[in-house]
Amino acid sequence: MKSIKKNVIKILRGKPKTVKVLSLILNIIAVIALIFWLLNKPFNVLGTEIELEALFVLLTTLAVFFNQAYKWLLEDAEYSPSYALALGYVNNFIEPTIVQLIENGIKQPLLYIYKPTDISELYKPNIDRTKATIKNNSFEINELQLDLKHGRARDILTIQKSKTKMIYFDFPNTLLSLSAYIDFKIASRKNEADVNRKTELTKVLFDMFYSKVEELLKTKNLDAYVKYCDKSLQFSF
Repeated sequence: MKSIKKNVIKILRGKPKTVKVLSLILNIIAVIALIFWLLNKPFNVLGTEIELEALFVLLTTLAVFFNQAYKWLLEDAEYSPSYALALGYVNNFIEPTIVQLIENGIKQPLLYIYKPTDISELYKPNIDRTKATIKNNSFEINELQLDLKHGRARDILTIQKSKTKMIYFDFPNTLLSLSAYIDFKIASRKNEADVNRKTELTKVLFDMFYSKVEELLKTKNLDAYVKYCDKSLQFSF
């Protein structure tokens, strides 16, 4: 079912109005066919009598499909900011960073990307606290300015366990852009239901972001260079 949904969205993305109109037309024709069928009246098209029961079933099936496709497209549009951010994050940061590290002589660079459960984990005080926790876990953490041939210079964190064991680390601050969008979707109501809805929407948007990042990395054959961690800060070198 998920693969069908994915393919339908891929084909029809950007055409929700067309899908809605098609669904409406099919529903109207299905109702007309049903009326003719119930009244036991012949239904002719270009001189050929149509089997109304079969036509009604066919039209109803198509209408249900387009109704569902329209719902999927609306859902996809709601999560589209995550896809856009993932595309920019991979193309403008992850890919040029990995390419540059390899060009700098790092044979198998490993980039860890932080996975927050709440957007507040990306606020500066919490990032500083996370960095301090990494240090307290007996790791050496430093900031490296990486001059990218294929993009602007970027700051990236290095985490060392020993002189020969080092990984690279990044907080995806691009996710902070979702904060205003989430607030807009939830509006200004402050009851418990809205708090729960905000938590749920944040989780879904984050999941969509990382899912798209993984998809893009696999497409570019870069997935072997990237791992993820949450606030448990578990690394493998």
